[in-house]
Amino acid sequence: MIKTDYIISKIEKYASLELAESWDNSGWQINLEHDYTNKVLVALSFTRDVLEQAVTNDCDLIITHHPLIFNSIKKIDNSLITEAIKNNICVYSAHTNLDKTYGSTTDALCGVLGLQNLITVDDYIKISHLKDEFALEQMIKNIKQALNLEHLKLINPNNIDIVKNVAVCAGAGGSFIDKLKNYDIDLYITGDIKFHKALEVEGFAVADIGHFESELPVLPLIQGLIAKTKVEVIIAKEEKPWTVV
Repeated sequence: MIKTDYIISKIEKYASLELAESWDNSGWQINLEHDYTNKVLVALSFTRDVLEQAVTNDCDLIITHHPLIFNSIKKIDNSLITEAIKNNICVYSAHTNLDKTYGSTTDALCGVLGLQNLITVDDYIKISHLKDEFALEQMIKNIKQALNLEHLKLINPNNIDIVKNVAVCAGAGGSFIDKLKNYDIDLYITGDIKFHKALEVEGFAVADIGHFESELPVLPLIQGLIAKTKVEVIIAKEEKPWTVV
């Protein structure tokens, strides 16, 4: 067992809470003030299935990327919260602070994709200038293979066919479409591009790999970070909340 404060200090040293957006709720979600932690479960989101895995694996601390609580609450009537408390499980989240730190969710995604020489052009966006040009078709194949994707959404109104410069943003990166028009890029890799944002794409192609898929690569990073405290850490088995039929 390891002191809980020591585990949290490792996370906050890596991704300071000062980096979090003002609207965000990174940090403690459920703090039962455990002096010590026996085992940690790492997940993107706190769901019923994740909670059940924590209970089954005797985990008393869950670290998630997405916060459980965003808005203020006046009473505790959320069944997930009450079940976590009944099972003596704490929940802590590292959200936009993890998205913006050095070694972020986007950095983790770039690592899996094999993108190097990253330039930060926004708190959330990285640009990689490839050593060689690639056909867009080959880039798409490489992305799908690296992330084990059966499909992705391709938005390519200008019929881009050669890729040299790639922008990347893990999570929902649609809000950056306009900003990226100011940069010399051929392909933007992100998730959750909404219909109207897709209509705004101009001058480059967009590979929408999905919000869930784009953030999964950060979990092994967090697992390794926490494992340095010598506590046992496991990664939750999570599924997308939908199927394609």
